[in-house]
Amino acid sequence: MSLRRLSLGIGSGFLDKIVITITQLLLVPVLVNSWGLTLFGIWAMLATVPTMLALSDFGIINSAWARMTKFISRGEIDRGRVVLHTAWLAAGLIGLLLVLAAAATLYLLPAGILPSADRLSDGQARLALFLLIVYGVGTVIFRLNTVIFRSAGNVPLTLWCNTASFALENFALLGAVWLGADLLTAATTLLVARCFSIASVFVVGSTMFPQLRPGFAHARWSEWLEMWRPALSAAVLGLGIIAFLQLSVLVLGAAAGAAAVPAFVAVRTLSRVGLQMAQLVAGPVAQEFSQEMAAGRQERAGRYFGLVLATSGLMSVGIAVGLVLFGTTFVRVWTAGAIQVSFTLMVLMAISSAAAVLWNTLANLVSAVNRQGAFSTTNLVVSVAGLVLIGMTGERLGTVAAGLAFAVVDVVTILAVAAFLRREWWSNPAFREGCMMTIRQLRSPMATIKALRQQRS
Repeated sequence: MSLRRLSLGIGSGFLDKIVITITQLLLVPVLVNSWGLTLFGIWAMLATVPTMLALSDFGIINSAWARMTKFISRGEIDRGRVVLHTAWLAAGLIGLLLVLAAAATLYLLPAGILPSADRLSDGQARLALFLLIVYGVGTVIFRLNTVIFRSAGNVPLTLWCNTASFALENFALLGAVWLGADLLTAATTLLVARCFSIASVFVVGSTMFPQLRPGFAHARWSEWLEMWRPALSAAVLGLGIIAFLQLSVLVLGAAAGAAAVPAFVAVRTLSRVGLQMAQLVAGPVAQEFSQEMAAGRQERAGRYFGLVLATSGLMSVGIAVGLVLFGTTFVRVWTAGAIQVSFTLMVLMAISSAAAVLWNTLANLVSAVNRQGAFSTTNLVVSVAGLVLIGMTGERLGTVAAGLAFAVVDVVTILAVAAFLRREWWSNPAFREGCMMTIRQLRSPMATIKALRQQRS
């Protein structure tokens, strides 16, 4: 265990979350006040498509990362390269098929299906959506490149690349909208920035890790036979998250109208701040956890688990209390009075946020060993049920329907994750003792640092 590596990872993650939080806090008021509620609502609905692609990533990225980490930690660089090239080929083919299918679908789609407004024609909406789909596929390719850094143990470089790309794209978007850009120009801006990010990370990866240069030459069908099951599980989990985070916007917009979307998006954005902060620890720790589990060191793996459990638990309670006490006032001040939200919505999203912080951070550890299939199907099923709930009650309850669905989905998912943890890991005495040791030591920061240093041996 390298305390320096873990510290750099957490520090880099802290910078990443600061940039993400600041950007998200700027995006909503700028876009709302520049475009108005209806046009911003349409943008939020269209922008769900690239987010869906990025979150699902076809399940390939997580599967490739877990396998590459296992092989590289053993010094089997050639096996790691085979995994990378196999993932590249699979992701490239799937992405190409998606882009072609999207082009054909949008061309044949009857007029009036896509949302339009005074400043957005049907043709512009089609082209903007197509550009956003290409942008989403590009996001998958970008993240597949950063898997090289992470599987090689360089989590900080992964985070720096993600932060730089996110900042470039979103500040370019903010600048374009500030200068009067319409939705089509905004979509073009994001795509151009993403292409630049892909080229940049390709150059960095090829320079720093020449043995793991992206390509297709070493792709193997036998490797894909090993990857596809965990990849499918990761894809199912991604689809569940998509329904949970993104498709709910589309369903709410269809049921309650586009004008209802901004209030929900604002509260959803605010409720996710706690999760982003909790990932500061969970992300870097997952890499170390994966290596310890691969080596069969259950007690050390349990220590990392305890670190994630304790920090995410504190963040879960803190964000829930903060949303209930100050959430509605913050949204009103944040958007200069343009968006008003109900206290009921805020309470439901507080429940959702508390559960989401716990299950997402713990799921990082489960995914690090390619066991996400234990709860991915449950998350997908309950997410679909949540969408149905929004569709059936959205017209009558408005944004509260979405808040209720979010709370149900996250609570059921954390119960599923907890059942897996209790059955598979907590029953191991060494793992359990390692977890409890970390929790006890967290009472003293100096004792925690000392314990982490001891694990370097």
